[in-house]
Amino acid sequence: MNDEKVHFKCGYTYMKKGKEKSATYISPKVSQNFTNPNVIASKLANEIFVNTGRTVKTFMFVGKEPVKND
Repeated sequence: MNDEKVHFKCGYTYMKKGKEKSATYISPKVSQNFTNPNVIASKLANEIFVNTGRTVKTFMFVGKEPVKND
C-alpha cells in the first residue's frame, strides 16, 4: 500500500422492484490507495448501501482514480 490518496469507483448492479438495474458510483471519500480489489469492493458496497439504500448484487468493475488537487 502506498501513501497516494484516491477516490474509489465502480459499476454495479442492484435489484429494484424485481428488476436488475445498473449504476456507477464514485466515492466522495478520499481513501488510501489499496491494491486489493476485494478490499475496495467491500468498502464500496458498504458505502453504497449507507448512501443509497441499495444492496450491491454484482460489480461490473471496481477501480480508483487519483484525488485531483485544485
